[in-house]
Amino acid sequence: MQRIEYTDVSIKWTVFLLKVCGIWLTENTVQQRHRRIFIAYTAFALIFGAYLNIVDIYYSWGDLGHCIFLINNTLCIVLAMFKLCMLTVRRTEFIQITHYAQKHFWHLNYNQDEQMLFTKCVKLCKLWVVAVYIMTQCALTSYIITPISVNMGRNKSDRVLPFRMWVDLPMSVTPYYELMFILQLVCVYHIGAAYVCTECFVCLLNMHTVCQFRMLQLRLMNVCSVVDKELDSIDHANAYYTALKKCIRDHQSLLEFCDKLNVVYTLPILGHVVVFSMLMCFDTYEIFLADVSTWSRNIFLFHMIGSFIHIIFFTYSCHGLLEESMNVCTATYSGLWTKLPMNKVGQTLRSDLKMIMMRSLRPCCLTAGGFFRVSLETSTALMSSTMSYFTLMRESSKNADKD
Repeated sequence: MQRIEYTDVSIKWTVFLLKVCGIWLTENTVQQRHRRIFIAYTAFALIFGAYLNIVDIYYSWGDLGHCIFLINNTLCIVLAMFKLCMLTVRRTEFIQITHYAQKHFWHLNYNQDEQMLFTKCVKLCKLWVVAVYIMTQCALTSYIITPISVNMGRNKSDRVLPFRMWVDLPMSVTPYYELMFILQLVCVYHIGAAYVCTECFVCLLNMHTVCQFRMLQLRLMNVCSVVDKELDSIDHANAYYTALKKCIRDHQSLLEFCDKLNVVYTLPILGHVVVFSMLMCFDTYEIFLADVSTWSRNIFLFHMIGSFIHIIFFTYSCHGLLEESMNVCTATYSGLWTKLPMNKVGQTLRSDLKMIMMRSLRPCCLTAGGFFRVSLETSTALMSSTMSYFTLMRESSKNADKD
């Protein structure tokens, strides 16, 4: 049966972000030209954003609250740079896993039971992408509303930009102010897209891979229903073995896909895990301790909520990958293979089942640079380190105020 091309809101929005950042696949020379343009603009936006924040840190050193705000921005920009560079380096593997997902995951050629699993997966992916989109938009909009609220009631010669410009130009007067405001506005939104696009896509791939493992378990448990014959007949054993070989091929394909997925994303995951606690710590400091405006505080509030949602959902999807890949062993054992005859086909079939169960005991997973597996325990460890860092910063701030 021909597969029906499938897409939904979560896939469309994620693909759009990847296209804007110049990471998505191309099919012709026109798309390749557009991709180069988007890559060049993404590089400009990231470098320009890093330049503004680093220069401002240099001139604002001593203002703890403002410097933490700038350091937080710089870490997000550097992290986005690192992730996009790693995807560019691993572009061949990225193309392979994307083509595999398009061909084997995103279609509607499922039976009724598999369709129920697929629909549940799609709903969860939509919820994830919508939550990321809302939190990102709220945080980025706060960057723009903050200077607008500050400029109310001020003279045109005393206006402020979203980010300070340490240049020898009258940046507060027309037309320099308007031009720079628009440039910073566009760069802020593009940096936001570059920051979240990789996480959106890897979480989608994780959830659809988990769904495919659940479908595989369902097929393994129901493999005896491929023919309507007596369980102890030789013909049924042959049909069972034929259906089992297809399940084995599907299992091997999923294992290979998971290995390539880990190769592509292991270093981006490591980078995000390394800086996550610092970002959350800085967000918490700016929300509760720093003397900043309400709109500036909203930036960190939405960023902290978005980061929390991201780390919970991402580790949940990785944990699901661990569990469902191991549950293949239980599903394999739960079949009706014990009632098959002990002829040559039956003995070969039992040997293959044993190999499937032995392989399933080594779970598929995503790792942080190969140092450790990512699971729900990772999120609790990161939250614990975040609170430790925040407590240290709070005590240091109190001691500095006393002195």
